[in-house]
Amino acid sequence: MVVSIARDMMLTPDEYMALMRLVTSERESEGSSLSQRKEEPKKRKRSRTQRASDKKSSEAFRLANERGRKKDGSFKKGYDQARIASTAQRLKKKMK
Repeated sequence: MVVSIARDMMLTPDEYMALMRLVTSERESEGSSLSQRKEEPKKRKRSRTQRASDKKSSEAFRLANERGRKKDGSFKKGYDQARIASTAQRLKKKMK
């Protein structure tokens, strides 16, 4: 519904409220028709139990951190976070 009003014409408060009631009633009728539509089935959530690959990754990262870090927790020479990750991936492959 398109309402054409001249720019120099002002609305009275009563006219404005009537126009707003009309707009909100149209919105409500659209919303009620949307709520009657059939709902889509919910997607299944992944269970929180660890997969075998998750367990292997965890163990591989633990071993890679032991290899690439000093006792104080800083990186050994030549190691950084990327090298630890690549070492963990290599260890994970060997675990299979």
